[in-house]
Amino acid sequence: MLHLLASLALAARITTPVEDTAQLRREALMAKLRSGGYSVLLRHARTDYSFKEEVGSVPKDRTAQRNLNDDGIRDAALMGVVFRKYRITFAEIISSPMFRTVETAEMAVGEPTTTMALRSFPATPEQAALVKTPPKPGTNRILVTHHFVIETHVPGVKPGMVGESEAAVVSHGADGQIQLVGIIKLEDWKALANPGYGKPQAAPAATGFSHGAPPFPAAVGHAGSAPAHIPDTHAGHVAREYIAAFNSGDANKMRTFIETSFIADPARPTDERMKSYAKLFDANGPLSLVSVDSSAQTLVALGMTSKTGALRLTVKTSDDNPMRAASVTFTMMERRD
Repeated sequence: MLHLLASLALAARITTPVEDTAQLRREALMAKLRSGGYSVLLRHARTDYSFKEEVGSVPKDRTAQRNLNDDGIRDAALMGVVFRKYRITFAEIISSPMFRTVETAEMAVGEPTTTMALRSFPATPEQAALVKTPPKPGTNRILVTHHFVIETHVPGVKPGMVGESEAAVVSHGADGQIQLVGIIKLEDWKALANPGYGKPQAAPAATGFSHGAPPFPAAVGHAGSAPAHIPDTHAGHVAREYIAAFNSGDANKMRTFIETSFIADPARPTDERMKSYAKLFDANGPLSLVSVDSSAQTLVALGMTSKTGALRLTVKTSDDNPMRAASVTFTMMERRD
């Protein structure tokens, strides 16, 4: 009987999925990160896998490395949108020296310190020590690295569990060990940035506007035409955030956007920008997307409608920091009867 019970207990342990240790996802995981005390092991954004590269090598020439593709560039920019939206900051940003990891870090959170410890394969004691180093009290740290580093050091992460553009979030114990808290999947970034992602959107009302309109009006067009979509560029992501804050009619949300997503301008302090917002919202009410008039990585011009009529919303992001707005301009369109 004892042998049978022992066998059943062993079988229970074997069949318990390791993934069960990753309990937190999406908003719950963001709430944990906002409180500080965690390390994010971020696998670089998506790359061109048609290029074959030696594991662990660091060619000096970019053409000898596997680099981010267009999807990866959009993913990294989207990570930045999510971290700013949930007010998650990192006191330490550390990256493997590869172009794809450095550029993922730069677009998602900021300029990293690079170390070969996050590229070494097989693992080294220096690599293990770096992963286990806890953040300073009340802060987070982010390590932008490769799958083999995450799979080697994070308990419960099996090969294939953390893909490109995905991350494992870990906590640090008093004994120096780390524990998996949650995983951020590629679909999570999209859902966190846009709560309506993957859900059918109600058709816009034929007349008038509603404060209950979806916060990301990214699929509204003329009747009978294909819907317009805000492009997945640096300026496009900032424009989405701006429209969400604007349409909320909530001064606190707009103030948060201004303070976290605008380039600081001593000539236009936050209070002055808030006065402009109050006047614009009072005059126009919520905005709805009609068309994309022009688009580049750091500039997007959107045709919008409001209770006042047609207008063009132009969002220009900074060349030095393309995930922050340099200017947002409203241009009322002349009515033609």
